[in-house]
Formats: sequence, structure tokens, C-alpha cells
Amino acid sequence: MASTEAAGPPYPPETQALGEIPSVIPDVPINAVFLALFFIGGVIHMTILQINERKYHKKFPLNGATFGFCVTRVCATSLRIAWAYDPQSVRLGLAATIFFYAGVVILFIANLFFTQRIVRAQHPNIGWSKPFSIALPIFIAVIVATILCLIAAIIAQFYSIDATTRRASRIIQLYGATWYTFCAVVPVPVVLISTIARRSTRKTKTMDKFGSGSMRAKVAISLISGVLLTLGAGYRAGTSWMPPTPILTDTTPPQPYPQPWYFGKPAYYCFDFVIEAFIVYFWIFVRIDQRFIVPNGAKGPYSYANGFIFAGETGNEKRNVLGASESQRHLTGSQSTINLQSGRASWRESRKSLASQRRVSWGGISRESVHATLGEDGIEITPYVAFGPSDGHGHTDYPLIDGVEQEMGWDEKTGKWALRPVYQPVMRYDDED
Repeated sequence: MASTEAAGPPYPPETQALGEIPSVIPDVPINAVFLALFFIGGVIHMTILQINERKYHKKFPLNGATFGFCVTRVCATSLRIAWAYDPQSVRLGLAATIFFYAGVVILFIANLFFTQRIVRAQHPNIGWSKPFSIALPIFIAVIVATILCLIAAIIAQFYSIDATTRRASRIIQLYGATWYTFCAVVPVPVVLISTIARRSTRKTKTMDKFGSGSMRAKVAISLISGVLLTLGAGYRAGTSWMPPTPILTDTTPPQPYPQPWYFGKPAYYCFDFVIEAFIVYFWIFVRIDQRFIVPNGAKGPYSYANGFIFAGETGNEKRNVLGASESQRHLTGSQSTINLQSGRASWRESRKSLASQRRVSWGGISRESVHATLGEDGIEITPYVAFGPSDGHGHTDYPLIDGVEQEMGWDEKTGKWALRPVYQPVMRYDDED
């Protein structure tokens, strides 16, 4: 390092780090390629976000988050290129290191959102329970606090030569690397357990479908992303826990200390930038914006399908609301003719209670094409008939509407919704995946 910088802060590092100090060859060409890849990937993700919002009026913030990640990588690669042309600049090295560690957490958070949505779709009651619902906000809060502490520790390590300060900085860095590995690996076992558990309940509980494509594809996307992110995070954590390797030997004159392979440039670029670039383009290719999108304001079990329009719910009274007129037609017909005394039309205890009282307004149709199933209480569902306009003698029966999955009834007295599946003539459980 230059003597002017060595004389005062920021101080050059005394131990070897990931990727070494870059040189013009081979680092500049390599970083230029990754800079272009992340730049193009960020532009594509932002373009998808803007098109969905302006043309289809759908927001998928995770595209914007991935764009933000690409920005951090463009900055990191640009700084490494500048550092290669000025290898004695400690400030460039510090800035490159900060951007390197600050970006990858965005991918961890995105995959945690994928995991949450998969669990809520496969197990709505568990996924929307209070403990599970607050788990993700807690994870995100700890991740953000950790990255702030990690950045502060890195800066302190460069601006202090005090042994105690540097020891504390190393402890924080070890914690950060370990915590991020945990965040990267969590989606893998959670999705696997949720998917395996789903097989035992698929015949008795309806899955809350969301987005496009099969659930099997969504599970595969989350697992592939989780495994790759774990591989990268595990590499960084593993190298952090290795004993510090000095840059120079204690001999006179000092000689370069042999470099372990895991600090070398091939390992650095393969376990970090290659994996991250693959994930960025993998998410573009599989269209995460279509597969993992959920309705705005979704809250509570079975609120993901986005197929229900309720005539009796506040905000859906006007006919300009999509499906409101159809919902009103079914609402009127169902109230007039459905056998409310039949316990077979109940849903768990709430279905039994609501079915015996006429204050419940059943209405709402699903545009999702799914299949008949048993209620969650094990009661076989009795098909009910959709009704057309009145012919003067009551309502004329229409054929069963293709695509109806389930309907919900609003109980004004309790202020709660009740859900019941609706008959489908074809029954194949393997289609849900």
C-alpha cells in the first residue's frame, strides 16, 4: 500500500480476504462481463416491473428488489475494476467490500417471501397463523440490523488498529456470515417439509392456488434458489471461520504468504458472482412475477386465489366491480333455494353453525379451475345448483358453472367469512401440483 495511506486511516488489511486485491489481468475483463450481466439483468427486472404495473396494474415488488440487488453488483464490479487500476487505494477496497456484502441479502429475503407464499398456499391455516406470519418480518428486521452492524464492523476494521476493536469486528463478521447462511438455508427444509406434509392433507383440504404454473414448479424454483444461495453463503461463512491468513510472512525481508485456494479468484468469482448472476437470470426465465404474484391486500386463509367476488362485501356493491353482477345473481339464488338445514353444506363447526341460520349470505365465485374435494371436517360436499334469472315461478336451474371451486358466505353478525367447496364433476388430486 502507499505510504501516505499506510500512515493513517483507512489502514490496509493485514490478513488475506476473498478475491485478493484485483489486478488488471484477469480481474478487469471478468468484472466487466459481470458488470454487463448484472446491468442487463437489472434492466430486465425493472422493465418487467414497469410493464406489469402500467399495462396490467399488477405490482410484484420482488422484481424491484432484484433490480436493487443488480445495482449493488454493478457498483461492486465497477469498484473492483477501479481498484485493479489503483491496487494501493484502501478506500476503493473498502467501498468494494461494503457493496459486496450489502447486496446478497436481497436475494435471501426474496426467497423467504417465496417460501412464505408456498406454505400459505399448501397449508393456509398454518401459513396464516400468527407465529408463522410474524416470522418473516422478524427475519427481515434481523437481516437489516445485521447488515448495518456488518458494514460498521468492516469500516471499523479499516479505520482502527486497536486489537480489541479489530477482534470485535471479526466477531461481528463471523456472526453476520453465519446468520446469512442460516437465512439462505431456511427455505429449503421449510419448503420440503411443507410439500411432504401437503401429501397427507391434499384429499381433505383445498390448496389456496396463486400465480401461474403448477405448485410443483414453484417448489422447484424456491428449492433451486435456496440450494444455490446456501452454497454461496456457506462458502463465505466457511472462509470466515478459517484461521486468519497473513498477507506477508514474518521473515526478513517479508515474503508473500502462501494463499489458500478458497481465497483465490476462481473460488471467489464462482461461488459469488456466478451463482448470483445465474439466480438473477433464472428468475427472469421462470417469470417469478407471474408465478409468485398474490392479490394485493391478501390476508387470511384462502385469500390468495384472487377468484372471489363478493356481492355482499363492502366495495363490491357496484356493478363496475368485476364479477359483481354474477356474484349478486348467485347470492340471490343461493339464498332462495339452498338447503340451509343440511349439515352436509357446513364447513367444520362454523359451516354447521352457519348452515342452520339464514342470516348467512352465500355468494362469490372462483375463476380457478380446480376439483371436488372433502371439506376440512371430512364431510362430503353436497353439490348445489347455480341459478339463472327468475322466470316468474322461481329460479331456473342452469348447468353447474365450469371452474367454480368454492364460495364464501359473509356472516354480518360475527363479521367473519365461511368457506365451502363447490362440486366439480371431475376429481383428480394429482393436478394440484
